[in-house]
Amino acid sequence: MDDDQHGIQDSCEAYFVYVLQKTAEDLGVATIRCSHERWAEFVSYLTGCGLTLDDFELGEYGKYKRNADLQLPNFVQRLAQHYKGSTFFFENVEARERNAGRKADVFIHVSGLREPIPVSLKNYIGGGGITRPQVSSGTFLSFAAGFVFNRIGVGTYEDPRPDAPSPAFSGSDVTRRNAVLDFMRRVDLKAPLETLDRLQAEMRADLLGPDCEMYDQARVRAAVERAAEPGMEAVLEIFRLVGLDQVREKFLARIGMDGKEEALFFDSARYVDSITNPAYHKLREKLNAETTTFTARQHLQNIRFEFTDQPGKVLLATDVPFTINTNGAWYRPKERYEGLREKDDKGHLIKLKWGQRRPYKSKEIATSTNTYLDLRRVGIFGK
Repeated sequence: MDDDQHGIQDSCEAYFVYVLQKTAEDLGVATIRCSHERWAEFVSYLTGCGLTLDDFELGEYGKYKRNADLQLPNFVQRLAQHYKGSTFFFENVEARERNAGRKADVFIHVSGLREPIPVSLKNYIGGGGITRPQVSSGTFLSFAAGFVFNRIGVGTYEDPRPDAPSPAFSGSDVTRRNAVLDFMRRVDLKAPLETLDRLQAEMRADLLGPDCEMYDQARVRAAVERAAEPGMEAVLEIFRLVGLDQVREKFLARIGMDGKEEALFFDSARYVDSITNPAYHKLREKLNAETTTFTARQHLQNIRFEFTDQPGKVLLATDVPFTINTNGAWYRPKERYEGLREKDDKGHLIKLKWGQRRPYKSKEIATSTNTYLDLRRVGIFGK
């Protein structure tokens, strides 16, 4: 993913809230009229990313805007029908909620309800669209640590010790992490977590070494193969040690199926939300039912999480691949070129050959897990 797409995606959060608020005002169901302020917030964020309105509307990633314009008004209309007689106010909370370790992008304030409804928004422009939304991503370590500790931010977790130097600690801080494990009386978890630390360090030493200055696809693939198998083994050992009940509880929270936050997924063809869709409600109830069986096991280069009801029907199967995210470490635009080309590398103007490693961006290379929900067979889209 290039920098422009990142900027467009991040700006979309503010644009979505503008469209939701403006639609509520147009329908006469807005608690307050503040769409002008929401528009100003969006433009400010967009320009802060170095992008223009033309980039947002007409550029390569203009589909993000078109999807929002097409689907979000339909959602507001359905929301108004669901909460008949109520009015609505939409608040952008993406940054605040991410820093707190939660997934919501927007709060929907509904008149008559004491608390706002937290909603995670997902806008898809390609591939399987909303039938296979991505719900989380992270390194091998952050993926595993989320099943051990209480996550309160990106890569940060609650420190439960009364004398802790601060309320949160970084999962990559081995000394602090081990001290927390000592307090929790879970010294048995130190070794598998340290395995994940080691796999990350070994991969980075290999791919960021002086002999890997130019992109080498075979070498990257070999690094993935070396890391994936022991990474999955370590994570499954952690699951065995903490117990499947805890894994299930935290996995449901991770995929947004624990009922604590709502979801709105949309693409160019359709949208689905967990507030007004009865089939979505039914699926969520079944996934949380005591009679539903939950398993986690290795499947190829993935860990597969599977929920099965009493008759043996699979309710939901989710594969989490273990790989490496190169994060644009090597400069490889679509069109190859000869010689050198100037590139902004994390605020530093440098000259690079095609396929040459970026000295600053490459520092972000990491082991990677991505959690996608396969919603194609679960019945929430109808026939």
